[in-house]
Amino acid sequence: MLQIRIDIVNKKQYEELETYKEIKIVIPRSSEELKNDFRYLDLDYENYTIQDTHILECKFLDKEDCNFSSSISRIINETITRAKTEGYTTPFQDIIKLYGVINKVYLDDRKKLLAVLEAKEGQINNIKDAIKYAQNIDSFELIGAYDSEELARQLIYDSEIDIEDLMDYANLEELGRDYSEDKNMIKTEYGYLRQEDELEEYDLQKEEEEELE
Repeated sequence: MLQIRIDIVNKKQYEELETYKEIKIVIPRSSEELKNDFRYLDLDYENYTIQDTHILECKFLDKEDCNFSSSISRIINETITRAKTEGYTTPFQDIIKLYGVINKVYLDDRKKLLAVLEAKEGQINNIKDAIKYAQNIDSFELIGAYDSEELARQLIYDSEIDIEDLMDYANLEELGRDYSEDKNMIKTEYGYLRQEDELEEYDLQKEEEEELE
């Protein structure tokens, strides 16, 4: 089960006072527990606005998928830091929305989600932007290749590249040379010659005897 542990503060206290209330909580969490948490922050859980809270840190927790947890936590915390540098705060509501969206992502799509957030980093200024991309991962396709050669092989295997287009990129000289050597072909003035069947031995004496009969 995917959870998040957030470090939440009273935004006004955090921005205006040297000392401020801060609490770490794990989501999902009951309403009663959240009421107590917000009361500790001098806030009313049933009557608060988007300007009342700020998230200092968010850590995703999934014991069955530690790699994903670690990666998504890093990306989201970098987003929180980047947003703060650019003058955005990260309210409790946005983190809860993001958690809900990511929690609905199929396990098979988690790598694609990470890829989208990495690729679109320059367009993600705050958590709202991250939510937008997370909600739209079906608009993207992820091909599991880690370098150009592997990508090309995968595209060929999946028949994504037309053979005529492939010819422009292939090292045809090397292909032809290796193929001719492997098949014991001989280059002649007229083309490449390959022997496909065993030759029959020529028996001159037998041929003459057959002619006399």
